[in-house]
Amino acid sequence: MGDSAIVWVCREMNNDHENRALLDGYVGVKFEVIQRSEEPPSQAAALYRVFRGVGDWLKAHNMASVNAGKLSVRYGRGLLITASGCNLGSIEQSELVFVEQCDAEAERVVYDGPLKPSSESIMHWLIYANRPKARAIIHAHDEFATRPELLAGEVVESLREEPYGTIELARMAIETFQRTERIIVLKNHGYIAIGPDLDRTCNLIISTHLHLLEKSRNS
Repeated sequence: MGDSAIVWVCREMNNDHENRALLDGYVGVKFEVIQRSEEPPSQAAALYRVFRGVGDWLKAHNMASVNAGKLSVRYGRGLLITASGCNLGSIEQSELVFVEQCDAEAERVVYDGPLKPSSESIMHWLIYANRPKARAIIHAHDEFATRPELLAGEVVESLREEPYGTIELARMAIETFQRTERIIVLKNHGYIAIGPDLDRTCNLIISTHLHLLEKSRNS
């Protein structure tokens, strides 16, 4: 990996990037991360406006609270994902991180960028591996996604809750996607949606949110 590689075993958030309000119970990534370079791929800058636009879209529907939620796109042999602690409602260009390698069993992620990758990087990696046609993944929190009476008959929910940022949660997502195609709810955790690009994937989440909102009003 080279002498210049920086290795962190992450159990806590780091540096001034995370001196913002954080979701209760959030302590950062729970796997080993290896920083190969502080610079993300040069093409990442061109995708920033897409990430920022989708984050703003989610914020407009109250689904970008604090540091909840993650966005990613398939990129080369890896994926481009929002950083750990990123607030989707105010994404900064420095918060796009390239994950170039992931060993799920060893719980190790290799990345390029100035910040650590999302705590759900392993989950995104495994979903892309299991869904070769997927080009984008969005994880968003929504109060209506925590209400089983609204989800019944509408969105497939995982059979049980697992702690965030763990291989168990990643495997639960894969298992749940075996029962449906494009969108699921991880119990008490939020939506996971996949699609051909971020815009259409976000549209699916917002459409689902609005449908559940209307259902709650009529219940």
